[in-house]
Amino acid sequence: MNLTIEVTKVEFDKESLQVRISGPNSAESQHVRMGAFHTLTLELDRQFTIEKECWDAIFLDRIEEACNPEVGAEVACIVMSGGLAHVCLVTGSVTVTKARIDMNIPKKRTGSSGHSKAIIKFYDAIYRAILNHIPFDKIKCVLVGSPGFQRDDFFKYLVAESVRRDDRVLIKSKEKFVLCHASSGHKHSIEEMFSDPNIASRVTETKLVKEVEALNRFMRLLDTHPDKAYYGFGHVQKANEELAIDTLLITDELFLSSDVVTRKKYVMLVESVRERGGNVYV
Repeated sequence: MNLTIEVTKVEFDKESLQVRISGPNSAESQHVRMGAFHTLTLELDRQFTIEKECWDAIFLDRIEEACNPEVGAEVACIVMSGGLAHVCLVTGSVTVTKARIDMNIPKKRTGSSGHSKAIIKFYDAIYRAILNHIPFDKIKCVLVGSPGFQRDDFFKYLVAESVRRDDRVLIKSKEKFVLCHASSGHKHSIEEMFSDPNIASRVTETKLVKEVEALNRFMRLLDTHPDKAYYGFGHVQKANEELAIDTLLITDELFLSSDVVTRKKYVMLVESVRERGGNVYV
């Protein structure tokens, strides 16, 4: 059954990664009368078509990045705790989960090997997910985080296993792995790893760290050379007209505004700065 609805409401479920859209039916259908309200669920591997009168350049970039995360990803992240792990690719604006491993790890018991076998099975699942989902030819850094020493134990397993299996990709890329603390195996723990100054020094060339450096540079200029750091649309627009913008920092919330005029105003600003050779960080 195919339905065409005019979307009036959008809900996003972060846990299931599903988008629910609601609105009145706007095309003839044998199953749903014209004008009747209906809710559809958009999810991975379900085909659908979206039509809009105007597509902002920012969102076209975002769609391209989300559909092809491997293209823009420079950092891969693996967080683990107990029997839970997430393998993700991180781009400038999205963190894409490529694999989620969730296994039951029994407690250690004297005379039982169940715990050790379960740990090896868990590590093997992460190992295979890394091989299948991380494009090492593009990735500059792989962050591995966990509470305690689980990350160290896993990395020892990965190095030994890559040699045993003769997986040349992992053998050549082991220098890209950086071990760091993460409070859990949940995806949100990735933010903790990027806040570590020691980690930032290892991923200096990535877009993510460049954004943080640009923000820090802006804050320093406000203190030391306020005539070189401007904020507010009016001042920034004037600087753009004078071809004086080297770096533009702009919050994503402006592109989510329900006011179309406001949204277009900032999209045009971003496009203009890019056309004139400036760097833009959203």
